Amino acid sequence: MFALRASAVLTPSRILKEAYVTVEGNRIVNVSEEKPKDVGEIYRYDEHIISPGFVDIHTHGGFGVDITYSGSKEISELSKILPSTGVTSYFPSVMTESPERMINAVRNIIEVSKSRGSSSRILGIHLEGPYLNKSRCGAQPKEHIRKPSFEEFNGFYSLSGGMLKRITVAPEVENGIEFIEGIVGKYKVKVSLGHTDATYEQTVRAIEAGANIITHLYNGMRGFHHREPGTVGAALTENVYAEIILDFIHLHPAAVKLAVKCKGPDKTILVTDSISGAGLGDGAYTLGSQTVIVKDGVARLGDGTLAGSTLTMIRAVQNALKAGISLKDAVKMASLTPCSAMGIKDAGKISRGCRADLIVLDKQLRIIDTYIDGARCEKTG
Repeated sequence: MFALRASAVLTPSRILKEAYVTVEGNRIVNVSEEKPKDVGEIYRYDEHIISPGFVDIHTHGGFGVDITYSGSKEISELSKILPSTGVTSYFPSVMTESPERMINAVRNIIEVSKSRGSSSRILGIHLEGPYLNKSRCGAQPKEHIRKPSFEEFNGFYSLSGGMLKRITVAPEVENGIEFIEGIVGKYKVKVSLGHTDATYEQTVRAIEAGANIITHLYNGMRGFHHREPGTVGAALTENVYAEIILDFIHLHPAAVKLAVKCKGPDKTILVTDSISGAGLGDGAYTLGSQTVIVKDGVARLGDGTLAGSTLTMIRAVQNALKAGISLKDAVKMASLTPCSAMGIKDAGKISRGCRADLIVLDKQLRIIDTYIDGARCEKTG
């Protein structure tokens, strides 16, 4: 048993000053401003902040690794690098591709998820498609978008051994609402709405059918109009979680402020939607089967379409502060809120009984140390 001491500890309810986080095994056993007794070591981080580890529920890769096309060895290497960006748990996101390619990606992710060590933990798999609207495909390959299929989905789910936890769907496509009702009811999988041209009414029906997350709010969907509020209007006014890509490329700062003002930090989720070029410099990278050019940190297809991001989670949190969001709320949007959206109860917060997934930040919000399951991660990069 050991303890970490820092000038500030970000708990779900408040910021504790000059506080201690006590860890035994892989769990937090106490959080207090009083010095703990009977601990083996106290590691001091004076003038630093202890935050819960970040949870990225939407990433396609980074540091040269493409989740959909790279092998298990490469995905394992990505898992080792992610703690350096503050990510202690994540949901690898599989692109819309051929059935064979998506099956292969699921197999590789499952293999990596079984490994242990000081790597970012895979909590589940997110399929971004393939049941989307071609008119709002964005960087999803249009040729692989198809109609919802219970048979195909059951194949993905069975192969994953229950690790398939979320799928993004366009509810207005043929049998879209029935598909949402079916997989939420039978598999308890979380459904996101994205790459969609759904009207306000169609979006509300999808939420009533069980969808609980909006994939990258504002992007890849019907926008807001005062006579037809669209997907965006429903997302901002209904009881649903909403992802935002806070890189100031996908969203104007005013759009960020509007989302957070409408949803609050308890319903707004910071995601990276990162591609293989995240964490690297400008150049040519891949997003699934497509070539993406990164120039000045902006990822685009050859036709100019935005294609994911080069964002990391620590940068998303830093950008949130630039947008006027408090540190406490920004961290919540990167940790507790994504866990709440995905039904995870023992991660994303510094609280007794939760996993000891912690990051240590300096006052400039640079990552100094990362702990996963109570073990300090070796620094990479």
